[in-house]
Amino acid sequence: MSARPESSGKRRAEVTVGTMLAQRAARTNLGAQADRVVQILTQMPQFASYASAREIAERAGVNVSTVVRTAQQLEFDGWSDLRSMLRAEYLDSLVTDNAERHRSEETAARMLRQDAANIAAVASVDNVSAIRSTAQAISDARRTLVLTTGSGTGPAHILSYIASIYGYDIRIAAGSATSQTVEVAQLDERDCLIVINVWRLTRTLRGLTHLGRGSGATVSVLTDLHSSPLNADADHVVITPIEGIDETPSLTAMVAVVHAILAELANTTTRFTAGRIERAWEDLNLMDDQT
Repeated sequence: MSARPESSGKRRAEVTVGTMLAQRAARTNLGAQADRVVQILTQMPQFASYASAREIAERAGVNVSTVVRTAQQLEFDGWSDLRSMLRAEYLDSLVTDNAERHRSEETAARMLRQDAANIAAVASVDNVSAIRSTAQAISDARRTLVLTTGSGTGPAHILSYIASIYGYDIRIAAGSATSQTVEVAQLDERDCLIVINVWRLTRTLRGLTHLGRGSGATVSVLTDLHSSPLNADADHVVITPIEGIDETPSLTAMVAVVHAILAELANTTTRFTAGRIERAWEDLNLMDDQT
């Protein structure tokens, strides 16, 4: 993964982390795979400060044991010890004044280019096939539950809201863990479970995905990691890039996947159902642009 222009805070973190890692690497003999791990840690300090060894391994194209050995070669007890240092360095880099956080017009252009690249990357043959299969599962299901946490609620709300307008029995479970469990526990082989995971994976989301799988529901997962633990319980998986230009993941490609699913769901029946809802809105005079 190539480096890209970043915010001043992240550039400062790259320099600080990179200098520290280079000093430690100079005292040992790292191989090519360990060098790739160090490069990822330097280029992605925010991601690395919270990622698991598995996630670092995927980004670097190595196995998990290589990540652990690299940490030990750099004189840390293991990955957790190295990650703690990276997190401290990253958080220190965020202490900056408003002038350093000033965003230029070029920043917006870079973000748009990154989003365009993310959407292009998501349009692979395997992803398109999984998107079509997910739409078919929703269409065939008695009901569909969309399960997510955190910022995944954005794409989840879009999917559940528009699909509901199309006439599908679909709802979002993004509340407390206990409330989500109630809804997932009621699924069976007639139902579909859509799981949306953005960046970090919670134990709750992993456990509930496994619960949904055990109930017999068809499970589709939207995630940014090929090696996500959720994939083991999924019938269909869409791998969605979430790379941004600073510390915050971009959800543009994830939303594009949602709209691709909705496009597959649209047909004569859904257009008729949507038309009825539109007429109901008009009859109730709900829209401000009605005259």
